Amino acid sequence: MGLLKNLGGMFNRRKRISTNPLFEIVLTYLQKDIHDSPHESIQNLSEASKEKILQEIYNVTETLWQAPDRVLANREGLLESMLHQVDCEIFMIEPGHKLAGFNGISGELKDFLPEFAQKRIDTGEFDWKQKTSPTKDEANKLVWSKWLRANQYCKIFNEIRLYLKDYHTNQERDWFFPLQCASAAFAEYNFRKEYGLTQIIDGTRAQQYGSFLEFVSKGHKDPLEEWEKTYNELFPFPSSYYAESRNGKD
Repeated sequence: MGLLKNLGGMFNRRKRISTNPLFEIVLTYLQKDIHDSPHESIQNLSEASKEKILQEIYNVTETLWQAPDRVLANREGLLESMLHQVDCEIFMIEPGHKLAGFNGISGELKDFLPEFAQKRIDTGEFDWKQKTSPTKDEANKLVWSKWLRANQYCKIFNEIRLYLKDYHTNQERDWFFPLQCASAAFAEYNFRKEYGLTQIIDGTRAQQYGSFLEFVSKGHKDPLEEWEKTYNELFPFPSSYYAESRNGKD
């Protein structure tokens, strides 16, 4: 109960100076997801790291609460987090993953993890103190760490999205998962293009998936419906999606 108690204490200190309900919503999520997290790296967070996380979230929610258009501002944060998440996630997809089988997602990029990680090291995005290139296991840890942080923020912005009622009441028609699919396929297309790999979708299809992100960022009330109207087709969900939706999986 230590983390839960500490987060609660930090929250109570800030609650006295803020009437922002988004922070309380996020705190509830953090208590549930971080305290009960199965990930060792989260379980072993230092007190300073916990405080830093809470300060970051406090700043984000304060900015969102003060925004002229909270829905649009939250979507901007969600999109940024989603792009960071799928940037890593395309290397983690294997049979059984919810994105497996989506048009544009191969599940064949794991062998390219070291190259991907090395490039991020070269640009300073990944902190790597050794002079040697990372092994596949080391690259996996670096990329997984980045994915985990982005995934946590995606979940946080999604919690706020639900609070702001920026969703479809029919779970099978909500736009969050299609956004993840389209973003991941667009990310894989760009990675393959950058590294000279054989493409599995053409440029036209990639741009169609990229436009889904634009429909979200521009504030279309129902990005999924807008995408389907624009291209006169149903969004190509993975075959497992509807069964998972009926079972209540996220």
